[in-house]
Amino acid sequence: MVPDWTVGSNAMPRQETSRTTVSHRSHAKTWIVRLLGIAGLIGLAGGCSSDPATASVGSGSPGDSLVVRRTSFETTILLTGALEAVRSEKVHVPRTPLWQLPIRWMEVDGTTVKKGQIVLEMDNTQFTGDLEQKRLKRSGSYNDLIRKKADVAGELGDKRFALEQRRIAVEKARIEAEVPASLRSLREFQEDELAWARAEFEHEKAQEDLETSQRASEAAIEELAIALRRAEEEIATAEEAITRLSLPAPRDGILVVAENPGEGRKFQVGDNGWVGLAVMSIPDLTAMKVVARLSDVDDGRIATGMPVVCTLDAYPAQSFSGHVTEIAPIAQEDSNQSMRRSFRVGILLDESDPERMRPGMSVKVEVLPPPREDALLAPRIALDLSSEPYHAMLADGSTAEVTLGPCNSMACVIEAGLDEGARLRRRR
Repeated sequence: MVPDWTVGSNAMPRQETSRTTVSHRSHAKTWIVRLLGIAGLIGLAGGCSSDPATASVGSGSPGDSLVVRRTSFETTILLTGALEAVRSEKVHVPRTPLWQLPIRWMEVDGTTVKKGQIVLEMDNTQFTGDLEQKRLKRSGSYNDLIRKKADVAGELGDKRFALEQRRIAVEKARIEAEVPASLRSLREFQEDELAWARAEFEHEKAQEDLETSQRASEAAIEELAIALRRAEEEIATAEEAITRLSLPAPRDGILVVAENPGEGRKFQVGDNGWVGLAVMSIPDLTAMKVVARLSDVDDGRIATGMPVVCTLDAYPAQSFSGHVTEIAPIAQEDSNQSMRRSFRVGILLDESDPERMRPGMSVKVEVLPPPREDALLAPRIALDLSSEPYHAMLADGSTAEVTLGPCNSMACVIEAGLDEGARLRRRR
């Protein structure tokens, strides 16, 4: 039999074309069967949900899947935070006569340091520049004191010599006045008595003059001595301040540079440091905690004592358990320029990993509130959560205003507005 060829350079027998078409149809049917099988497996997997709330709300036949049911409700609250050490040794700006000083040099953040190693140096220019002037001032005060003591010694020596002369004059006048009146005339007797009295008066005056000069000299010497001690104290303070401006590490460990509160970043060379301000710290890595942020819209969703599971972003394969230890009573801005407010949440880890954990590492926190038993649940796909008050989509096409409790990814707790068994429809 001669084959029936069609006209054209790519012509094929009609019999072969028919076979090719049958083959294509067979392959298409095979792929359709495979796709239907995969869809069936996906449906089975979706029906085997392990979430208690999801399984309870979404179980059953398709006709009653959107039904308000009463069952146990569990949820997880996700927070983000960073690691901090529970204990750390801080490096503070030392106390000096100046209120603030610029940072001249600092060790690199994250460096492993040894106890006693210099890690921070504050600028000492203002102290070293005045130190030589203070020393010259001390030298001048010392010379003034020595000169004054010499002058006082000479002056007091002259007055003591004058006092001795007056004493001798008194003795001489006394001897002449004690000569019996019968041996001389009355006039001579009276003149000797008057000379004796005058000599005693001059002696008393010289004695008072000496005592007055001694008191004045002692006061002048004490004043100069005080000035000298003050100059020495200023020099000692400046020298001590210069020594204290080189700050050593208080212990072995990893150096962590603190945040500059005025700049919103870590301290750098040239930044000013106030007396008592902590510029660096060396944390104890054997006890770590997490400082997380809870948005102000989630206020009241967590409480102290709740268990948590923390996962380091750098090591997602390992988790660490802990519990909430504190929640700040007031929400604060996340940064100076941010409009968002959040509560500071403190979380203590049950164990630490000093080999991996470092302060500042980001952490994902899963807070696990206790489950709510016998809770009335509605699927989220049947709720309008776009604005308050919230509404539920009823199966008859109407809506009902509802009051909601906590939610998870699949369902929400109904506090008021729906009864158990109420039928809902999907939100459009």
